[in-house]
Amino acid sequence: MTNLLEKRIFQIISGILKQDLPEASEDKTKFKLERIANPIFGDFSSNIVMVLKLNNDIVNKIVNQLETDQEIKKYIDKIEFKQPGFLNFYVKAEFLVDNLQRMIKLNKKDFFVKNPQSFLIEHTSPNTNKALHIGHLRNTVLAMAIIRILKALNHKVVSDCLFNDRGIHICKAMLGYLRFEDQQTGIEAIIHKWNTKSQEWPKPLASEAKDAFIGKYYVWGVKLEKEERYQEELQWLLKAWESNNPLVRKLWKQMNGWFYNEFAKTFKIINSQVDHFWYESQFYQKAKDLLKQNINKNVFKTLEDGAILTQLQSYGLTDTIVQRSDGTAMYFTQDLYLTKMKTQKFNCNWYIWIVGPEQKLHMQQIFAVCDQLKIGNINKFKHLSYGAVCNKDGSKMSSRSGEVLSIMELLQEINSHIHLKMNNDYKSLKDFNKVDQERIINQIALGSIKYAMLKLEREQDLKFDINEATDLKGNGSPYIQYTYARCQSILNKVKQYNKLENIQTGLITNEEKILLRQMLYFKDILIKAGENFTPHILAIYLFELAQNFSSFYEKNRIIDANTNQKLKIDLTKGVANILKWGLELLGIEVMVKL
Repeated sequence: MTNLLEKRIFQIISGILKQDLPEASEDKTKFKLERIANPIFGDFSSNIVMVLKLNNDIVNKIVNQLETDQEIKKYIDKIEFKQPGFLNFYVKAEFLVDNLQRMIKLNKKDFFVKNPQSFLIEHTSPNTNKALHIGHLRNTVLAMAIIRILKALNHKVVSDCLFNDRGIHICKAMLGYLRFEDQQTGIEAIIHKWNTKSQEWPKPLASEAKDAFIGKYYVWGVKLEKEERYQEELQWLLKAWESNNPLVRKLWKQMNGWFYNEFAKTFKIINSQVDHFWYESQFYQKAKDLLKQNINKNVFKTLEDGAILTQLQSYGLTDTIVQRSDGTAMYFTQDLYLTKMKTQKFNCNWYIWIVGPEQKLHMQQIFAVCDQLKIGNINKFKHLSYGAVCNKDGSKMSSRSGEVLSIMELLQEINSHIHLKMNNDYKSLKDFNKVDQERIINQIALGSIKYAMLKLEREQDLKFDINEATDLKGNGSPYIQYTYARCQSILNKVKQYNKLENIQTGLITNEEKILLRQMLYFKDILIKAGENFTPHILAIYLFELAQNFSSFYEKNRIIDANTNQKLKIDLTKGVANILKWGLELLGIEVMVKL
């Protein structure tokens, strides 16, 4: 409704301004309806009067034409001008009720935008030398929410993921593994020893996370790197890998295989997915060739020591080395060639990278070089960054070993915390059998951390408070999940009511009006969240809707209501539908009972 209103209102206002205020520039006359928090001032508002400083004569002319327009009168009951310069619109109660019926039916095609776009969205993209950690979780949770919202609006979305499966960081894990028990044997001799006596090296236990197992040896490799001898061994491993040394490649495949096995398990648990995987090891050589082909095209230049440098002065960016003097590849080279493959394989309107803020300059440089090489238009590339995750006091969230907390460690910690709360806040969980109890606790644990990440603006740091995230009464997913369960409990008790009863719009209570208004905003919220890649506005909306339903529930009898029984039951249905779908778009499951 809002889009139709905006278009028609803009037509009327722009027509008046062209006649009475021709000097008003087109960009200033852009019209936008915003929802009003306090219903006593209306349902939607525009500040165009304030922006253009319109005089009373023009304001009165605008209001009169808007109030008499037949299209606008279908939706709007009255229009008021309020100082210091707002046009406030009051939606007809009949239309609010009609919209409620649409929320009950919830035909998801009604939410499709007119001009859908196509997106390629890269997310998670881990190194294959350690477990996925909380930074990866925020990345993938944000990405999946954006992807689901865009798809709900009928945009075409493909997700991709790059495995950083080669390079010096991977060699550190291999060195740590080879050297954990033996620091004396030469590097070439020890790789042969491993090949013939691999049974002497440790293997992940059946109960052990294989990616965490690799991570232990990566940590050891980092410690070894401090000594010059091992720095030389790391370089030997890197060059041996790039030279396709069969023994080094064999060890690399074994350790990467352990990682991929655990990656798939973790992604299934957190309900994330990727449509297409890229492997750096499969194209790193072609990436180096791309540099050679463009050395003499004013894109790259060779330095005296043989290193290759960008030339980005015209973009206002600092230059960066893209290939070392010894000829070994760097991340920049791989990302450059990967972008070329992306644009060739997926013809999209937009190419999105969800990557941490520390990569801001790197991504700008990649986009600029891609623009220079005609790989793609720089305006079609977008970097979405996100904030860090830390403890509520701002300290790093670490495991017992001192490393960044892994996703599985975090979920286990939240799961245990909910178990401890079963004697107080979560008493109802005791009514379930052990299997269902564990399933629900897992759903609550995962939902609580996802919502804690998604309710914040994308680049805002999360100071995670486990008590706040799992609070059944606070701004967290358990509260919204509980509200949905309450709606279902009410609806399950409704045995019979007159579905054809006429709703008496004159008897709508303030609590009912608030819910009706909020449902009217749902589509606009989804569109805004998709357009701006901001799922936090959907998360906040769902919490506010749950809050207002709780207020409505406390002040109104529903099942045996004396007035507007159908309205009250329909409101419960509409709220339940929106909460369920909205949480699903955020990647959070609902429970019929909680």
